[in-house]
Formats: sequence, structure tokens, C-alpha cells
Amino acid sequence: LRWRSASAPRGQAWWATLSLVVPVLGLVVGQAVLLSRRFGESPALALVDVTVAPSSRVLISEMAVEMAAFGDSAMAGVGVDHVEDFLPVQLAQRVADATGRRVHVVGYARSGARTIDVLTGQFPGVRREPDVSVLLVGTNDVIGVTTPATLARSSRALLDALVSLGAPVVMSSLPKFRAMRLLPHPLMEAVLGYGAVVGAVHRHAAAMRPLVRFVDVVGAVGSEFVKDEGT
Repeated sequence: LRWRSASAPRGQAWWATLSLVVPVLGLVVGQAVLLSRRFGESPALALVDVTVAPSSRVLISEMAVEMAAFGDSAMAGVGVDHVEDFLPVQLAQRVADATGRRVHVVGYARSGARTIDVLTGQFPGVRREPDVSVLLVGTNDVIGVTTPATLARSSRALLDALVSLGAPVVMSSLPKFRAMRLLPHPLMEAVLGYGAVVGAVHRHAAAMRPLVRFVDVVGAVGSEFVKDEGT
């Protein structure tokens, strides 16, 4: 009788907790589905294949830097009208200005790509060995709730594949999700929570590989996107 009386409150607490979690989870899933139906998938964009010169037009060397860009819609240029505003091209311009060399950048990124999709769908299409690879991926792993174990395996495999090209890899952290004002509550909280998990998995995989440099863009500029509603 004592066991039954002691277990009864625990059982009641469990069902009370479940009664709170299930509606919230249902709301989060419903919000995610509505957003997906509203905005749909972005159309595929042409691959970036551009050579940029230093803004000063002064060349220190005639040898061009080869850059390969991988990732999801942020790297693919979804929502950008002019090729010079694409993230890979902006990165190439920064490198060109800093080194005094032309930079030839090829973008393999695709909207909707998860970490595993970069490995299976983008890496096999590499045309030329790069001098540096840049990677921005993970948002769709958050949205699709890729399990941590699966994400860890695909992250390790992807970074090993990129390193096998013989060049350093610069991997970006996830974007500042709190700046995505289209996300309603409590979906925002769910995205923030799982985004931290995905970010930690990526950071750990990068830290284990000397040729991979993990860049915390949120720490550098994330607050600007939260404060400035025009960004």
C-alpha cells in the first residue's frame, strides 16, 4: 500500500507534465508545417562560378586563389538578386582584397541542404581542387531535427571529405536564429534549443580536425541582426 501511495503522486506528476508538453509540441509542429507550406522550397539557383579581383586592382601575384563554397540557402544566395552579393562572392572579394590576388570561387551550395546532403550531393561535384573550402550548414538539420548521433556521423564524414581535398576548411557557426522574426513562439524556443545541440555537434567535429577552422559568426555579429530590424 505504501508503494502504491508513493507511486501515485509520481504517476500524476508524469501525466500532468505530459498534458503540458503534448499541446506545446503539437503547436510547434503545426507552426513548422504552416511555415513550410507558406514559403515552400526555394528554387534551385545556378552554381556560382566567379573570379573576383582586388578592389585596388593591384595584383601582388598572378596566381589565383581557388575557393569552394558548400552549404545551404545562406551560402547558395537565396533571396539575393545580384551575384556580387552572394555570400561566396563576398567572401572571395574579402580574400582578394586581403591577399592582393584574384580569387576564383565555385559555389556548390543548395537550398534545403542538411549536413549529409553536402556530403552526398555537393562534395561529389567538386570540379577543381581548392586552396580553401568554406562551409555554412546546419539550419536544415535543426528544422528537420536530425538526431545528434546521425549528425555527428555525417559531420565527421563531411569534414574528413573536405579535408581530403588537400585544403583548409573554414566552417561557420549557425546563424542567429533569434533574428528570424518570422518564427513564432514557441517554435522559436524549440529552434533555439535544438540549434544549440546542432551547433555543439558541429563545433566538436571541427575541433577534432586541425585543418578545420570553426568561426563563431554569432559571437562576432549576431547581436547586430537582433538589434537592427532592417538586416
